[in-house]
Amino acid sequence: MNPFIKTVIPVILLSAGPIAMAGSEKDCLLEGTVLHNERAGEDTATMVQINSISKYDEDARCKVRRSEKMEFKLPQDTRLQDAPSGSEVKYRYRTDDSGQSNAELISVGA
Repeated sequence: MNPFIKTVIPVILLSAGPIAMAGSEKDCLLEGTVLHNERAGEDTATMVQINSISKYDEDARCKVRRSEKMEFKLPQDTRLQDAPSGSEVKYRYRTDDSGQSNAELISVGA
C-alpha cells in the first residue's frame, strides 16, 4: 500500500442519487475505513480514509498519479453514518470524458 493513496476524504452528503456515466475515463475501486469524529456537545463528522485504489474490474481504466488529487462528493447513505468507526467500505469511483466524477457506495462491512 503506497502512502500517496492514503487520503482522508470528508463525507459530504448529497440528496441526489448516483449518476450513470457513459464512456467512463476512469473506473476505480476505492477501499477505505470509516472514521467518526466525535466531540462532546458537537455534531459528529463522518470521514472515510482511503487505503487502496485499484481497477473496478478487469477491463476498467484506473490510473492515479502521485500528484493527482481525487475530490468527489460521497452519496448520501445511512449505512455509512450507522457504521461503527473502523468499518471497511468500498466505493466505485468513475469519471467521464468531460471530467465529471461520481462515487457510489458498494459495500459497508465490519
